[in-house]
Amino acid sequence: MSNLSLKCLMETNKLTGSNFTDWLRCLRLVLRLEKIEYVLDDPISVIPDKNSAEYAKFDEAAHKKHVEDATSAQCVMLTSMTTELQRQREHMFPFDMLKHLKSLYALEAQTMEYEILRDLFKCKLHEGSPVSDHVLKMIGLIERLASIGTMLPATVSVNLILQSLPALFENFIVNFNMNGTKASLPELHNMLKTYESTTTKGKSVPMVSPSATPSKKKNKQKKKQKKALDASLKPKGGGSHKRSKLPKDECLFCHENGH
Repeated sequence: MSNLSLKCLMETNKLTGSNFTDWLRCLRLVLRLEKIEYVLDDPISVIPDKNSAEYAKFDEAAHKKHVEDATSAQCVMLTSMTTELQRQREHMFPFDMLKHLKSLYALEAQTMEYEILRDLFKCKLHEGSPVSDHVLKMIGLIERLASIGTMLPATVSVNLILQSLPALFENFIVNFNMNGTKASLPELHNMLKTYESTTTKGKSVPMVSPSATPSKKKNKQKKKQKKALDASLKPKGGGSHKRSKLPKDECLFCHENGH
């Protein structure tokens, strides 16, 4: 365990009781850094009788490592408490110690869990808003839940994010589920950013053909042409057609008209 991590935990987040949630968050970060966070959530298994069938499957090396890691985490937890809290829990391993502390400060943790879940379920991405900021916000809420001991299954976390997306991502969601895609939250974040980028670039603005909607100028010109045509067909001189006298045919023999 690094001295810097221990110092940070001890000086800024020493457990007094009312700050249990903040203390637990910082504790998990320190143990995660040392890759022993699992001892908070997994109890140390009981060694089975050597003559039993269970003992043949028992992993002694894994059990020994679990005890060593739990002892290291126990020291960190006790060092980061007030003297009074230390005395009451100095013989407890991390799993039992955390369980006991949660029972004492359950109300605070329950209230925070409710508020985080409420904010998580209310998250909805509006059309036109960037997907990256939205997904990062949801991942942050999911990680806050984990910091107080509420671990959502990976599939639940992914589905919560997918269900918060608008219609623009419908094809992505269908393909994601049909292909049985497995992705961590950071991977899902990158996939959605890429999809958003390609989808936005692929959009085209529909162009209106000039011939589809005649301009006002063309309409006006056509009206003038129709008006001129109607005027040319209208009879002159008061409205009634007078039949003009046509000359009779010329005689082929005397070249005179009229007979």
